[in-house]
Amino acid sequence: MKTITVSEFRKNIRKYAELASEEKVLVNRGEGKSFLIVPIENIDDKGYNPDFIKRILASKNEASKGKITKVNNIDDIWADIL
Repeated sequence: MKTITVSEFRKNIRKYAELASEEKVLVNRGEGKSFLIVPIENIDDKGYNPDFIKRILASKNEASKGKITKVNNIDDIWADIL
């Protein structure tokens, strides 16, 4: 792992971005703040759950076809939903 300062990173961004594909690059900002530069494909967190995304896209598709529930009275939304 390579450890550098923010100043060094700013001066040589391209160099350290390329190096990050081969090894971890730790950027120290001071005051106990550090950042790890890694390629995005190396990050385990892939974002939202794929099933959640699938449900959102299906709902968007249904809404585009007019399959919606219109709420007429915001004080009693259950009257329109049920």
